Amino acid sequence: MATHPTLGTRLNSICCIGAGYVGGPTCATIALKCPHIKVTIVDMNEARIAAWNSDDLPIYEPGLLEVVKQCRGKNLFFSTDVAKAIQDSDIIFASVNTPTKVRGIGAGRAADLRFIESVGRTVSQHANRGKIIIEKSTVPVKTAQALSRVLAANQGQHQFWILSNPEFLAEGTAMADLADPDRVLIGGATTPEGSAAAQVLVDIYANWVSRERILTTNLWSSELSKLVANAMLAQRVSSINSISLLCEKTGADVSEVSRAIGRDTRIGPKFLNASVGFGGSCFQKDILNLVYICESEGLPEVAKYWQQVVDMNEHQKTSFAGKVISSLFNTVTNKKIAIFGFAFKKDTGDVRETPAITVCNMLLQDGANLHVYDPKVKKQDAITEFKYHDMQVDENRLVWCSSPYSAVDNAHAIVVLTEWDEFKTYNYSEFYTMMMKPAFLFDGRSLLDRNALERIGFEVHCIGHARTEPGGARLGAMPEPAPQVKRVTAEESLKSTTGKLILVTGTGGFIGMQTAIALKKRGDGVLGIDNFNTYYPPSFKRARAKALEEAGVVTLDLDLNDGPGIQRLFQQHKFTHILALAAQAGVRYAIKDPASYVKSNMEGFMHILEASRLMEPKPRIVYASSSSVYGLNTKVPFAETDTVDQPASLYAATKKSNEMMAHCYKHVYGLSLIGLRFFTVYGPWGRPDMAAWSFTTKILKGEPLNIFQGPNESELERDFTYIDDIVAGCVAAIDKITPSTKEEAMLAIYNLGNKDPVTVSYLVDCLEKAIGKKAIRNYMPMPPTGDVLRTSADVSLAEKELGYKPTTPLQEGINKFIEWFNDYWKDGLDKDMTEYKPM
Repeated sequence: MATHPTLGTRLNSICCIGAGYVGGPTCATIALKCPHIKVTIVDMNEARIAAWNSDDLPIYEPGLLEVVKQCRGKNLFFSTDVAKAIQDSDIIFASVNTPTKVRGIGAGRAADLRFIESVGRTVSQHANRGKIIIEKSTVPVKTAQALSRVLAANQGQHQFWILSNPEFLAEGTAMADLADPDRVLIGGATTPEGSAAAQVLVDIYANWVSRERILTTNLWSSELSKLVANAMLAQRVSSINSISLLCEKTGADVSEVSRAIGRDTRIGPKFLNASVGFGGSCFQKDILNLVYICESEGLPEVAKYWQQVVDMNEHQKTSFAGKVISSLFNTVTNKKIAIFGFAFKKDTGDVRETPAITVCNMLLQDGANLHVYDPKVKKQDAITEFKYHDMQVDENRLVWCSSPYSAVDNAHAIVVLTEWDEFKTYNYSEFYTMMMKPAFLFDGRSLLDRNALERIGFEVHCIGHARTEPGGARLGAMPEPAPQVKRVTAEESLKSTTGKLILVTGTGGFIGMQTAIALKKRGDGVLGIDNFNTYYPPSFKRARAKALEEAGVVTLDLDLNDGPGIQRLFQQHKFTHILALAAQAGVRYAIKDPASYVKSNMEGFMHILEASRLMEPKPRIVYASSSSVYGLNTKVPFAETDTVDQPASLYAATKKSNEMMAHCYKHVYGLSLIGLRFFTVYGPWGRPDMAAWSFTTKILKGEPLNIFQGPNESELERDFTYIDDIVAGCVAAIDKITPSTKEEAMLAIYNLGNKDPVTVSYLVDCLEKAIGKKAIRNYMPMPPTGDVLRTSADVSLAEKELGYKPTTPLQEGINKFIEWFNDYWKDGLDKDMTEYKPM
């Protein structure tokens, strides 16, 4: 067992006291990066520890669950046995809550340190040898001194060394911040043993952080640095928010002001986005703590300076809520208002000090009925935060919604309080038709496209932007937009001359859009749905949906995982056929977000199957499988009769699961199902994460292409299939499938490919010829991300039973793709596409 030569402390075991927002992600990351160290996170809250030992973690952070699942039970453990963890570890993180005091001296400003004090007493009670104790909580200056006194009074024969290691995490990006931090700050006593203790922690972080980024200071500097960092960041937020109010009066655009001043390298662009106000557990608490320290040290002018940052934040929240009330004719009594977002920021479920508390409380006090949709926040967490602030809430007028549609239905206004990316992907035209008129939208995050919303018909109030008064003009406003084009309704979309009423899922996607156009063109009634997720830029998916609407097919914003919404859709429209194409696509992305594949491809497909089997008559279902199901098969070409039990990726496994689910629903309920195994599809409107698109952009930019190779530098081969051939196969399957009855139901699977596999290098040859520019080729070994060496389709069964015949050679198809690409992007890629980097 490794021990420190000077301190005598064991180096291979860490205990973290406190399983919250800081302790959990921090120590999970240490366990991931230091597999030689045992990490035990302890907490007296049994329910919280039980959650950490499940797949429903008590906190949400992108990437956290994956790290926990990778390490849990190996070198990462969660327990309520605090005493044992202290005895087994000589390195102890104190990561407990340090809230603002609510009573007594310093109430409302000073930090409540009772939990830190409790850590000291608990450690001294159970210590069996010397320990290094690390303050991970945000604490006021000189807390280490107080902790040292508690330990000294109870230490017996043991020695303790106290370090300060403040966290600089942003919720929503905490795991990325921990994996690649700007800096790690470690404060310790300026003694030889204090320096040795600090070096122990330095060596732990050095397992993945370069030592140049690990800063060591004395204890007091480290403790103060955390408070000052948060105060400075909050100051920037309040500064730009103060300017946003001025912009609203003068006609200036706060986003343009932010961009202009952010280009000044002395200022920089971060934390200059105007909003309804800052929130979270740290900013306000730390500034108030700083204010109290300044007052305690006889610095009233300094205290007043920092207090103004908090005061400005409160003013921004109340000003925004007041604008909502005044705009809605000076009363919101008994008016339904849709609240989009309750978390204090996106990508977290944390509601501590969220601006939504103040805004919603003011609206409730004025009599509003609030219907809240937030993808991560639970109602009980919101109620708890209201109670913490002594706000009385009538829960009958605070309704939590499972989808934005239920929140918006018959609402007078939408109020955006959190900058969730998915809010940018919604179909606001459809929302507008569902709302009371005039329909208001209050954007507290400057998140949405104001001009587009105004063209739809909304009265829009956006932070930092002047509002056009009736008959007036907005200073700096854009010219009046062209008259709105009449939108296609669902009923018009489903008008049919063939008797077929087809629901196509995933019409914001490549194959869904193109097939829906073909079906509509021949007279079928077609309705599309899509959730416009952010796997690649949703703006491009919206563009597909817009082009599809021009062809007469409307796409509704609906997620396959909204089971009740799917059920309602099936009850409203008696579909005869379902073309189920929506899925979480991509093989490599499963490494990053495996849960999305299970949720979309399996749970989402199940909702379609369930809704279908409850209908009478039951619709017929054609669904997308994939050539990926062939996995590690070596026999080529791939035939439908081949055994497919060796998937090489989670994506392939979910698609194989779809085929098994189809068998079950045909056998039990008499549903008729055809599965189509698509082989590498390309063409106009194709996916930007696929080779044809990503290689094209790199060739045009003069960037090198990474071309993967198999063993012995063998070439990867793909059966590239042009979109028109795939569409023809989908349409043929719609016409082939038999009724969903016990007597007539069919179950079949067909390959749809080009039956002409070529090397990836040949694809590049074709692209070079079509573009007229040479590629920079970088050949490299294929990484272990789920890709396979070759795909090759035997389409003889589809030829026999569907009349399927692929007719497009690769060079011809690539020429058509490049012709479309050059025309569509003749003015250059937009911002979303320029910044998009496929995995």
